[in-house]
Amino acid sequence: MSREILVGYWLEKAWQDIASAADNLSAGRLSNTVRDAYFACFHAFSAVLMRDGKAFRKHKEVRSALHRDYIHEKKIEVCWGKHFDWLFDNRQKADYRPLVEFESEQVKEIVEKSRGFLEEMNRLVNK
Repeated sequence: MSREILVGYWLEKAWQDIASAADNLSAGRLSNTVRDAYFACFHAFSAVLMRDGKAFRKHKEVRSALHRDYIHEKKIEVCWGKHFDWLFDNRQKADYRPLVEFESEQVKEIVEKSRGFLEEMNRLVNK
């Protein structure tokens, strides 16, 4: 399978994830929204990694690559790293800690920022 096909696959998956996040937000499923927003950003950045011939097995490795190879090298703005970090940490809480609650307005803002993250990763892929 060609690299271009895989890059397109990860981008499409990212847009599906963000659509799911929006649906969950509308339904008031805030923990699911956070999880879907995380996976949207994870899949969008995976497309960037794939374009550059990189792949990792663990989410923690992807996060490290984001900071080490893209933010530190000024290929991606620091604000996107902070956004990814928030999602990474809070997705873990949403999935693995009991009784975690999120504020509706905060999660709405997270979905909007995640759309921006996807647009930025899409721009990088098509650069």
